Amino acid sequence: MKNTIVALLYLVAMPFLVNGQQRLVNEVKKEISGLTLTVDSYKNSLKKISKALENEETKDKAEPWWVAGKIHYSIYDKMMNNKAAGEKINSTEAGMALLDGYDKFMVALNKDSVAVRDKKGNQVIDKKTKAPKVKTKFSQDIVGRIVDHLVDYSAVAGDFYMVSDWDNAYKAWDIYCKLAKSDWAKKRKKAEPDSVVAYNRFFQGLAAYQGKNYDKAVEQLSSARSLGYKKKALYDTWIDALIRQRDTIYLVSVAHEAHDMLGANDPRYVHILINHYLKTKNYKEANELLDEVIESDSLVADYYDLKGRLVEIEHGIDAAIPYYKKTVALNPDHPRGLFDLGNALYNKAISGDDHRSTEAKTLYAEALPYLEKAYKIMPMNESLKNILSRIYYVLGSSKLDSL
Repeated sequence: MKNTIVALLYLVAMPFLVNGQQRLVNEVKKEISGLTLTVDSYKNSLKKISKALENEETKDKAEPWWVAGKIHYSIYDKMMNNKAAGEKINSTEAGMALLDGYDKFMVALNKDSVAVRDKKGNQVIDKKTKAPKVKTKFSQDIVGRIVDHLVDYSAVAGDFYMVSDWDNAYKAWDIYCKLAKSDWAKKRKKAEPDSVVAYNRFFQGLAAYQGKNYDKAVEQLSSARSLGYKKKALYDTWIDALIRQRDTIYLVSVAHEAHDMLGANDPRYVHILINHYLKTKNYKEANELLDEVIESDSLVADYYDLKGRLVEIEHGIDAAIPYYKKTVALNPDHPRGLFDLGNALYNKAISGDDHRSTEAKTLYAEALPYLEKAYKIMPMNESLKNILSRIYYVLGSSKLDSL
C-alpha cells in the first residue's frame, strides 16, 4: 500500500518536474531580455540555463540551446561595448564566449524541427517528398545572429593567436572562413571576397603549424594558395610543414611553385629541388636549374656550392673544387661550402698512392683551415670531427687531443 502511494505521488509530481524545467527556460529568457544587464548577470543566467541543457526532459529541445547561445553572444557583445567605452577586458574570455555561443547555436539548429500538424493534430506529410513536414522556430534568428558576428570570429582568432592559444585560433578562423563563403552570408549580402578569406586561411594554417598540427597546416595553407594568397611567408610555412610530414613529393611540388613564383629570392627552394634531382639522379634538370639561377644572381654562395656537389658527382673532385672555392669567396662563413671544400681537398689527398706523401700533406694543410672553421660552426658534425682527427694524426698535430 505504501509503495502504491509513493508511485501515485511520483506520477502526480512528474508533470510539475517537467514543467519546472520549461519554467526555468522561460525564466532565463525573461532575465536576458533586459537591455542593461551586466556581464556577471549574463553569466548567472548561463549557469541557470545549463541545467536545462543536461536535464533529460529538455536537453533534446532546441529552445534551451538557443537561449544558451544568445547568452554567450550577449556576453561577447557586452564585453565589446565595455571595451569601446574604455574598460579593460579579457579578450580571450570574450573570444571563448563567441566560440561557445556558436557551438550552442549549432546544437540548437540541429534540434530545431517542429512537426507540422493538421487541425486534428495529425502529422502532415509532404506530398512531393512523402516525408513528414517540419518547420523551424529558432533557425532564422540563430543564422542571423551568427552571420552578424562574422567578422568578429576573425578578430577573436587574432586574439587567441596572440596568446598562443593555437587550437582556439584555428577554430575561430575556421568558423569565419566557412561562414564567409556560406549561403547564409550570401543571402544576407555579407559574404567576403576570396582575397580576404585567403588571408584568414593563411593565418589559420599558421595557427595549426604553431600548434604542430602539420596535417591541418598543409590543408589550410593549400586552401589559402588556391584562393589566391601567394606570399613568401605562406610558401615557407607550407614547406616547413611538409618537411615535418616527410611528404617529399608534395614538398618538391611546392618548392617548384615557390621558385617559379618568387624567382631566386630564396636559395632554399633551389636547395630542395637540387637535392631531389640529385637523389633521383636527374642531373640534366639539376644543371639547367643551377645554371639558370647562377645567371640570374651570380652572388649567391649557395648556388655555387650546389653546383660544386653536382659537378663532383658528374666530373670528379678537381672539377668541383673551383665551385667550392667560389662559394667560400662569396661567403667565408658558409658552413656547407667550408666543409665541401675541405672535404674535397682531403679526399684528393687520400686518393693518391701514398696518403702520407709530401703532396698529400700539402693538401691536408690546405684543407685544414676550411675544416677547422666549419667545425667551429658545426661542432656536432661527426663526419667533420672524424676527418679533422685523421688529418691531425697524419700531420702529428697536438690539436688531436682537443677534439
